[in-house]
Amino acid sequence: MRKLLCICTLVFSNVLVCYGTPTVKNFFEVDSTVTPISNFTSLVPKAQNDSLFIPTGYNYQVVAQRGDVMSDGNTFPPNFDFTGYVPLGGSSTNGYVSINSEYLPGGVSIMDVSFDTNNKRWNTSNATAIDFSPVVGTVANCSGTVTPWNTIITCEEYPSTVDFNNDNYYDTGWAIEIDPVTRTIVNNQKLWALGNFAHENIVVHSNQRTAYQGGDSSPGYLFKFVADAAQNLHSGKLYVYVGSKSGSGNWVLLNNTTINERNATMSQAANLGATSFAGIEDVEISPRDGKVYLAVKGESAVYRFDDSDPLTGTTVTNFETYVGGTGKTYNLDTQSGIINEPWGTGNDNLAFDNEGNLWVLQDGNLAANDENFVWLVDTLHTQLNPSVKIFMRTPAGSEPTGLTFSPDNKFMFMSIQHPSGANNSSTQQDVNNSNITFEKDVSLIIAKNETWGISNCQENINLNAAAIPPGTYQSSDNIQATGQIASPSKVFFNAKSYILLNQGFSVDAGATFLGQIGGCENN
Repeated sequence: MRKLLCICTLVFSNVLVCYGTPTVKNFFEVDSTVTPISNFTSLVPKAQNDSLFIPTGYNYQVVAQRGDVMSDGNTFPPNFDFTGYVPLGGSSTNGYVSINSEYLPGGVSIMDVSFDTNNKRWNTSNATAIDFSPVVGTVANCSGTVTPWNTIITCEEYPSTVDFNNDNYYDTGWAIEIDPVTRTIVNNQKLWALGNFAHENIVVHSNQRTAYQGGDSSPGYLFKFVADAAQNLHSGKLYVYVGSKSGSGNWVLLNNTTINERNATMSQAANLGATSFAGIEDVEISPRDGKVYLAVKGESAVYRFDDSDPLTGTTVTNFETYVGGTGKTYNLDTQSGIINEPWGTGNDNLAFDNEGNLWVLQDGNLAANDENFVWLVDTLHTQLNPSVKIFMRTPAGSEPTGLTFSPDNKFMFMSIQHPSGANNSSTQQDVNNSNITFEKDVSLIIAKNETWGISNCQENINLNAAAIPPGTYQSSDNIQATGQIASPSKVFFNAKSYILLNQGFSVDAGATFLGQIGGCENN
């Protein structure tokens, strides 16, 4: 670690002026590769403020914000949640993005997206609100999934016992399948056979028949559904898990044929002695080991287990805590050294990238200093030999939601839900140089700089303007700067050889200035 060789003088009460030729402590590292997207140094865990923080070497494009007018004249509703990328023909640059609204009355918005390989930016079009009137509306569309046959399943978090359309099915508390091409509800009915409960999430196995899902309630139960036919989730067998959270158990069959039986999913599970979880937020299948993983918010943990056979098996083995647990802390290898950080509460959305790394989106208790990070748990992780890091610090008042990946693993699609309306004291710029204030729901596409066509390193940089604009400045030789970094700007310097702060350089209180020597090469 190099020491700062710079003479600094406080001018007035809010301006720090530095003279001389400094070498600067390594505040962050820069990864020069496009893949894997998981290759970054952990952020330092800090409390939320009005900004979004991701590792150096990454950038994002905003593709939707709450209140934006869609192509059909509707506006994007509040509380963005599941943000599903549906590839068109397996493409990583052409498809659809579906955004849930965890709100009352709820909703789903779908848009066409395509990546322009010339200017290396995403184009959006044909944004449309899904019409739920054929199924008597929808509420609190929380998480969901992209099926192996490229439809969207959206989940209603709030069950009810009302029946306004007199079809004898309860109106809410179901999963709903949507065709993103036609923007219609598949079969014009909800997925009754998946059961009625506080649906938070679902994942469909590659066999196109088995689905795992959990209830976001306490008690919440873990369910397995096996469809009678591939790509048809409207009939099949529904099981509930009965067994240990540290060992083994069984899938016990529920009665699931009549309307009354499907309405009574929760009471049937309770009567069978189903294992109780304090709010199952997400269930996912690892592409690396085939295990099933589930996040339980109220238990601060992500569990995993082996299903003896996704189609015919009725036994579960190796049920265990994979990451987290009450009071668990981990050592993070950050830009500022090793920091021991509580795992915290609020294990929420899960997502696997195609290398098998698990991304955990945190919806924690802010009063308990759970800062709603995006965590990465890499493939080497075990509880005895942990390997976790923080990818994102979210803006004040918000939680990260709905992460999915493009098939080539280069793009992350996600949302920032319900940030504070007071997050308007500073702006950030996305890759389109659009000024963003994180004061309302927003959907982002995140990628490494190289994927956006942004060179990590220029030959050298001279900033002689009176004011230094916000941004990341990276040079394979040197950076020389004279000018003011005004509050609340954020400026990052990274040079291979040296950084020279000339007389006149200043940083206002409330601004962010970070610098690093080394790690920047020509591309």
